[in-house]
Amino acid sequence: MYNECMLWLERKYLSMCVGSLELAKWKGDTTLNHRCLYCGDSQKNKHKARGYHFVVEQSFIYKCHNCGKSTSSVNFIKDHFPVLHKEYIKEWLTESGKKPKKHASGHKMPSANEFKFTPKTELLNMIKVDLSAIMFPAREKQVAREYLQNRKVPEDKIDTLWFVESAQTLGLLHEKYKDRVLGTDPRIILPFFKEDGELVGVSGRAINDSPLRYLTMRLLDDVPLIYNIENVDKTKTIYVTEGPIDSLFLPNSIAVGGSDFKKIDDGIKDNAIIIYDNEPRNEEILKKLKEVIELGYKVCIWDDRRIANCKDINDMIMSGLSQSEIIDIINACTFEGLSANLKLMEYKKI
Repeated sequence: MYNECMLWLERKYLSMCVGSLELAKWKGDTTLNHRCLYCGDSQKNKHKARGYHFVVEQSFIYKCHNCGKSTSSVNFIKDHFPVLHKEYIKEWLTESGKKPKKHASGHKMPSANEFKFTPKTELLNMIKVDLSAIMFPAREKQVAREYLQNRKVPEDKIDTLWFVESAQTLGLLHEKYKDRVLGTDPRIILPFFKEDGELVGVSGRAINDSPLRYLTMRLLDDVPLIYNIENVDKTKTIYVTEGPIDSLFLPNSIAVGGSDFKKIDDGIKDNAIIIYDNEPRNEEILKKLKEVIELGYKVCIWDDRRIANCKDINDMIMSGLSQSEIIDIINACTFEGLSANLKLMEYKKI
């Protein structure tokens, strides 16, 4: 209850600032957007508002996507509305059970009744980070858009991806990462959600020559990271790739990354085809194929001369094959049970 009360108090005082902020607008109860007071925001477009207040670990944080300024929202109020900040401190001391100092000006504390805001306990217990507050839609950034288009990612899939200019920004996603060194590499961000839409993790693909190509962050330790699970139709064939980017090229697809197949819903297993990279000499992939066959999954064991020199789905797309051609190859190379084990033995000899 203490944290909920403090969060409500922060939002109350941010609401008191709204009248003095350009283009200020609440987006739900936990995100406030306005033009940045630190840098003046975009000078080319006066209609752009790149400053965001959003919630991380039940406290409001401020981030500007124009100048990069990042601070707590309480410090934002202190920097730009010092008189209001003093009132906030006085009420904070009262709410935290400490005796406040007598206010020299004799001003009365602002009443909560002045604001059209009612604290929602259930909402405050289920705070979700607004991705737009800490990262850009990939399409809006030329370097990200060109990277994805060069890899022939479908246009509609580009609209589902995000971008950060520095991976360190991702530390704002969760308390456990805030002091972690995440690097400064620019990354394409692929978010992982639960079926109900709750964010459970992200994977960041470096678009430079970083030795760490993928950076994966798990926000909920007890939930498997399954990319696109919130959109899959379990009544149809489900194409299951290891990497999220490969899944972007297939219909009704998910990606499991490092998730344990034993933790995946049985509702997926019945219609799933497991697809690993085309690397017959990779012992790790051969081991994984053996494991999923024993778990009862249908698997794709590559055997088509058209993809002999392709390592993964993206390579196949880049080679000129269409999605429908790749689907036909996958379906023709899908096996299960004894036939899968026999085909795997052949595959090892390639």
